[in-house]
Amino acid sequence: MKIGFVGAGRVGSLSAYACLTNMDLNEIALVDIAEDLAVGEAIDLSHAGALLGKFPKIVGGTDYSLLKGSEVIVVTAGFARKPGMTRLDLATKNVEVMREVVKNIVKHSKESKILVVTNPMDLMTYVAWRESGKRREEVFGMGSLLDSARLMQRLNSIGIRSGKAWIIGEHGDSMFIAESLAEVKANWEQVEKEVRQIAAEVIKRKGATVYGPGTAVYRMVKAVVEDTGEIIPTSVVLNGEYGIKDVALGVPARLSKNGAEVVELELSEKDLEKLRNSAEILKKWIKDIGY
Repeated sequence: MKIGFVGAGRVGSLSAYACLTNMDLNEIALVDIAEDLAVGEAIDLSHAGALLGKFPKIVGGTDYSLLKGSEVIVVTAGFARKPGMTRLDLATKNVEVMREVVKNIVKHSKESKILVVTNPMDLMTYVAWRESGKRREEVFGMGSLLDSARLMQRLNSIGIRSGKAWIIGEHGDSMFIAESLAEVKANWEQVEKEVRQIAAEVIKRKGATVYGPGTAVYRMVKAVVEDTGEIIPTSVVLNGEYGIKDVALGVPARLSKNGAEVVELELSEKDLEKLRNSAEILKKWIKDIGY
């Protein structure tokens, strides 16, 4: 079992570490434009594996051929949003990165599924799908799972410790708690407000969110390569589900060897309206970046 990573920065390397420590892998490949970083992370990861009695082949470098044979390739490469940079600025810069990354993935490991983490994540998932020519099930994004994890942590902190609750829609300002799918009850308006703010709090204090995204990547990779069929809120391209098409955003999806397959659950009219509003916002962004 081989997993590839494009981007060996903080999130990419932590994602690789989470997969290494929690899965039985035969090989890990890290590709980055900074060769020393990719090679150094590969060596460091191999030492961590040895301490756990794990000795997969771990390689790093700039050559995309290192990714050949990966079941899933995780893409974290891209620019981070800096002060004064708008979302459109970030999207415009990262579209070019994503096009180049996907072109090389398809060239060297065309059978691999692609898990997108690069922000703006829903937009980059859509771009990766369009540029790859792959089935929509084979290109999906991490975001809603992370948002949902933040939601569950917040619920736990106020004494709600059982039953699932998900955040769906955009991995951004229009995300929302799918109240009609929740197995618990809470003051959703207040909880949603707090969850929206928490990522910014982490970024203000330490510069970036790392452990949450890295662990979310591991959860999703594991579900795919181990064929668990777990239903996970995932950014996927819709093709008529929920009355939405030609946009990627977070909805429940079954993750397995087939990739991410949309599961169209029954939403309340209130939730459905929010989901469609989120889709319209993302469609505007898609048009603005030239798709």
